[in-house]
Amino acid sequence: MGIKDPGLKKVIQKVEAFEHRMYSHPLHSDPNLESAYSLCEKKALIAAEVRAAKQELKRARTVLQMDKLKCRKRVLRRLGFAGPSDVIEMKGRVACEISSGDELLLTEMIFNGLFNDLTPEQATSLLSCFVFQENASEMPKLTEQLAGPLRQMQVSADAKLEVDEETYLNQFKPHLMDVVIIRCMRRLEEVLRQMCSAAKAIGNTELENKFAEGITKIKRDIVFAASLYL
Repeated sequence: MGIKDPGLKKVIQKVEAFEHRMYSHPLHSDPNLESAYSLCEKKALIAAEVRAAKQELKRARTVLQMDKLKCRKRVLRRLGFAGPSDVIEMKGRVACEISSGDELLLTEMIFNGLFNDLTPEQATSLLSCFVFQENASEMPKLTEQLAGPLRQMQVSADAKLEVDEETYLNQFKPHLMDVVIIRCMRRLEEVLRQMCSAAKAIGNTELENKFAEGITKIKRDIVFAASLYL
């Protein structure tokens, strides 16, 4: 045809190369080529269906997460952590100071004045329920000084949060209120420090000093030693 376009020549060369690969492939002369091709076509269709299903699942998960987010925002508004326009209120700012324990429940306990009449020792013991995570089936025998605040905390949890009551309450274990476990004490100190910041955020100096005194009382002896070999 007398065509001298170098681009066309490259296309022809590619076509010839692909034809050579096709004719030299073992399947080209295989008597079962049609059935193999049919299976390959079905595989491609199934792969496309899987991709479509994954996309649908992703969209469903997004919707589910949005529903959960709406529910959580509704709970925050109902508890007074956020306003009708989802603007963070004072309780929300206090909750932002807490991350080592259940921030919603601890904030409710602060605003309900649960810590006001407790001694630093009692407040520290009560906060230990938020850091003890060991498996323990037997409930320790507590004195009334410790059992009373524990009951008040459980009532606050039961009344405020929409979760499975038994599962939620069982995560707060009073075993550290009488038994000192070294690896939990440092977590307890962190909770106390965050509670100090939370009390400071609402301008409650008395409560802030109470939690600070709790830190001072637990930071002693071998529990907070830099090394057990000192």
